[in-house]
Amino acid sequence: MDVTSQTAWTSSVPGVATINTTGLATGLALGTSTITGTSLGVSSSSSLTVTSAALVSVAVTPANPSLTTLASQQMTATGTYGDGSTRDLTASAAWSSSAVSIATISNTGLVTTVAAGTSTIAATVGSINGTASLTVSALTLPTGTASLVGSVTCPVGATTGEVCTTVTVSCPGLPDIRATVGVAQPTGTPKGTIILHAGGSGNQFLNDGFPAPYVSDGFNLVQIAWASDWASAGGIGVKSAACRPSTLFQYVFTTVHLSSRSAGFCGQGSSGGGAALAYSLADFGLGDYFDYVVIAAGPGLSRMDYGCDGALYHGPLLNLCPLVTNAPYIYTTRAAQQFNTWEKTTTCESPNPSQSDISRWTADSIVTEGANFSYPKTSMSWFTCATPPVNESSGQGKFLIDQVVPKNYPPDVNCYSGVCRGEVVWTDPNAFNDTISEMLANCVPNHQ
Repeated sequence: MDVTSQTAWTSSVPGVATINTTGLATGLALGTSTITGTSLGVSSSSSLTVTSAALVSVAVTPANPSLTTLASQQMTATGTYGDGSTRDLTASAAWSSSAVSIATISNTGLVTTVAAGTSTIAATVGSINGTASLTVSALTLPTGTASLVGSVTCPVGATTGEVCTTVTVSCPGLPDIRATVGVAQPTGTPKGTIILHAGGSGNQFLNDGFPAPYVSDGFNLVQIAWASDWASAGGIGVKSAACRPSTLFQYVFTTVHLSSRSAGFCGQGSSGGGAALAYSLADFGLGDYFDYVVIAAGPGLSRMDYGCDGALYHGPLLNLCPLVTNAPYIYTTRAAQQFNTWEKTTTCESPNPSQSDISRWTADSIVTEGANFSYPKTSMSWFTCATPPVNESSGQGKFLIDQVVPKNYPPDVNCYSGVCRGEVVWTDPNAFNDTISEMLANCVPNHQ
């Protein structure tokens, strides 16, 4: 006979399980309790064990996120159990990224994107895992147009036999600007084309002894001199102004290099010239054009926010090379004034820079969200002067070096000490000769 309803029910550990007058037991916490039923003076007991419901699945959200480079996204792991309940497992899950060159993920589930591509983000709890497909893209800015004006006498720094023309460069939202383009051609069929871009405002030819050996080895040699500061665009910002050299590089690719993919198309720049090349790769898609790029001294625009306010950087020491294990990156007063002019800001190097200025410097830096740092068909080399006191462009260059993934990853980094000073690394004979050797060896077609 069923005497359930006439039985007095008790639980030895009510904190683990309770039981009501009809004999319905409810588990409250993990553990064991003895359930006793008494009827007509007769008692009987049973041991009740409360366990967790089994984990059935893990869902990772957002399920298919799309981000730009250098962006962050907090991922969430939610577990579903056999009893239908759910629980947030973000903090306890083991997180992983299938392609750390595309995106990394912290042990708390925070994704940080690195380069364009796809990666599978997984959260694992015990033997159960869930995944999400992450797509990372880069934003390519439009270049402008370049039109021939006519022949002009070559400026100081031109090499023997060089022919010079004036070109007008037009970019969206920017005033037109003119540049002198000098071209020296070798005897016979060119092995490729090498562009030299000077630092500073870029208003003079970069020579430093490089044109003659490049031409004699069989390369077209192109030098560029701007009629005014290419980076100055009425406060519009350096990244937008970088459309100018990017457009001119494309013009050279078409008119001098004849769009050839069977010969190397290469660039070499110092300081601001290196910045022009770096912006062209990161923001204007010139990774589809250049086969090899050499950067000396910087570029100093890699992280303008850190240069203007050093306290914003919280990373490790900038170990550029064995000769420079703690590279400086904070701008001098002179450099800070220049960046304030270019960016139309006022607080670079101030004790308490405004947030609006910081946001402007961050967005206009070479290393910033949305830029492209993956160059599978472009090799890169750096040359830096390590003679004390080391210039802040060394640390700025390190920010970019740590970000890029060129064909020769990790990129080639060369430091020299003793003869050179500041940013002028090529006054060191070893740096000069090494640069020539590397250019002649690496300016080969990679986009075939």
